[in-house]
Amino acid sequence: MPEPGRPGPGLAGLGTDGGVHAEPERPGEWLTVDGVAYRCVALCFLFRPGDAHEDARTGAPHDCSAPREVLLGLKRTGFGAGRVVALGGKIDGRESALEAVVREVAEESGIALDLSAVREAGRIAWSFPARPAWNMAAFLFTADAGTATPVPSEEIEPRWYPVDAIPWHSMWQDGPHWIPLLLEGRRVDAAIVMDTDNEGVASAVLR
Repeated sequence: MPEPGRPGPGLAGLGTDGGVHAEPERPGEWLTVDGVAYRCVALCFLFRPGDAHEDARTGAPHDCSAPREVLLGLKRTGFGAGRVVALGGKIDGRESALEAVVREVAEESGIALDLSAVREAGRIAWSFPARPAWNMAAFLFTADAGTATPVPSEEIEPRWYPVDAIPWHSMWQDGPHWIPLLLEGRRVDAAIVMDTDNEGVASAVLR
């Protein structure tokens, strides 16, 4: 998960059932659900063929039998430090979710994505009853990374993982509830309520 913040003025409505549905063109930094504030964030899952690193060296054709890989990152600082997370972060000011995710990917991995190459992949809302300031509403995206090589940043140490070898033990515990759907190319529309310890999952509703 990206790092949460604190709510400010100008909150916009997003619905009444805990899910994030139609994306406003520019959602702003905060949305509300039944009077509860959710920090708006944007997350991107980048993919490449499993042998892309070999092909870049040799120029050989791709081996279609190799599992594709997804780019995740070890969070070095701030909220979630020490966990493996998706690239992304807060939506700033009046930028769109798409603009935010392209900016965050560049800041965290050095990979410059073309806006037209990024695909919308769903919505997810996290509720932290014990820490409401951590509530987040995420706009999800996917993109093909091609032969781009990620570079570490101060905040993230990016690494490619085969989609059949995701490091679940190093991630937030909600991940297995929704990330497999996204890896299969399916749209995610989820509302997740975390336990009072802010670690476990109290409930996960996927539509």
